[in-house]
Amino acid sequence: MAMNSSQLTSQDHRGEGMRTQSIDTHPDVERVLIALLRQASSQKRFQSVQALTRSGIWASVHRWQQHHPDASMQEAAVHYVASAYGDHFAQLVQEQLIRQEHWTVQPVDLLAVLEPILSVFDSTEVPWYLGGSLASSLHGMQQLAQDIDIVIHPRSFTFSDEKLWNETRVALLKEHYVIDEEAMHQGQSVSLLHLDSLMKVDVIISQREAFDLAMAQYTEMHLLEEQHAVLPVASAVEMILWKLVRYHTDKIMRHDGMEDDAGWNDILGMLKVQGLRLNISLLEQWAERLAMSKLLEQALLDAGISGSPAER
Repeated sequence: MAMNSSQLTSQDHRGEGMRTQSIDTHPDVERVLIALLRQASSQKRFQSVQALTRSGIWASVHRWQQHHPDASMQEAAVHYVASAYGDHFAQLVQEQLIRQEHWTVQPVDLLAVLEPILSVFDSTEVPWYLGGSLASSLHGMQQLAQDIDIVIHPRSFTFSDEKLWNETRVALLKEHYVIDEEAMHQGQSVSLLHLDSLMKVDVIISQREAFDLAMAQYTEMHLLEEQHAVLPVASAVEMILWKLVRYHTDKIMRHDGMEDDAGWNDILGMLKVQGLRLNISLLEQWAERLAMSKLLEQALLDAGISGSPAER
């Protein structure tokens, strides 16, 4: 985390001080925003994520095409996928779009993107829940979702199981997604790209480790849109711990001295918005087991949550 003396601090009712999400944001303004987010329903938060995501992908594709007027919409799409998801997926998308002369990118509808794959899971009784930036946005500060993470419950069978990835179901999924079939048949976590919207879905096989098994029991049910059923979402505790581990891993792997301020702000956003609703004891227990205690302590301080457990 890159901190300096120019960063703003403020007082929070639970701690000594609070680092604001941006040096350009006055502490009082952020305090009001946090209060509003705490009162907002899951639907309101989801609507914000949806709007940010729609403007992100759709605008990026059309902006590139405007700067390259001789390029087709398909070429603009391939360029976007390459920059967002890498050359491997860009090649798979290009192979698909060659056969679709009149294809055009559609605005993202996150639940429509999820519907085909969730139908497969529900039909085979595969336990799953939503994670990633969508989950962290529901618990903290809203952000665009560059992709959607679906976590398969660790007690579930593996992806190589014919019960899930049989020929008929893969054929149905291919009507909606570009699929990394090599990873699918190797029993690894699988990425699917929703062709209409260019939104990527990562299906993650949760490990059978103590942390994954423990966190699965804390999933929460959220209503994201009135006309849809409630969906299982990773808890704020799981998302904070998972992002702490990822932040730490990224920090020790880098050799350029840079740190992931966006990732750190994501952690702080969840801590600030959840506030007193957080199970701090559970956070601290698992942070110790994951060797993340010092990092969690710093995050709590930056979020304005400090003092001994008795003072909380």
